[in-house]
Amino acid sequence: MTSSTNWIDLSRDADTGIETLRAHFKGHAYDPHWHPSYLVGLTEQGIQQFNCRKQKVQSTPGKVFLLEPGEMHDGESIRQGGFTYRMLYIDPEWLEQSLSGLFEQVPVGYIPGFDTTLSQDPQLAQAISDAFEILHYGEIRMVKQSAIDTLLATLTRHVAWRANTQQS
Repeated sequence: MTSSTNWIDLSRDADTGIETLRAHFKGHAYDPHWHPSYLVGLTEQGIQQFNCRKQKVQSTPGKVFLLEPGEMHDGESIRQGGFTYRMLYIDPEWLEQSLSGLFEQVPVGYIPGFDTTLSQDPQLAQAISDAFEILHYGEIRMVKQSAIDTLLATLTRHVAWRANTQQS
């Protein structure tokens, strides 16, 4: 999507299935919707305002936003210059398998969730930014795996494990 004020740059990593998106919007960005993926993102510029979990939140530069699969959200800019953000769309099954492969303490029968939608965590912001760059622009597998491991290790500080009610 491109226009004189809005743009989107989207890519998908073939090895992990993680989609990377970098976008800029002015004014109304998108109507309420949800994704089947985990959304882990970072606001780069401007103020991104959105409704999620029955709250209106504002993400400013350096803030991280964390959304679970199925969470309704919308988006708009509340400043004339708009906002720019980068996002990782992470498949739930891939995330659960990756966390289980890296960490022995992952509880069986539970899925990752997030207690908060916004975080001011500079280490997580850097891990998101690094993983985005490496996945979006296609680094070699060893570099990619290191960035993903760092992202997952940093992200686990924000995970609240929830009982998986979808298990058969």
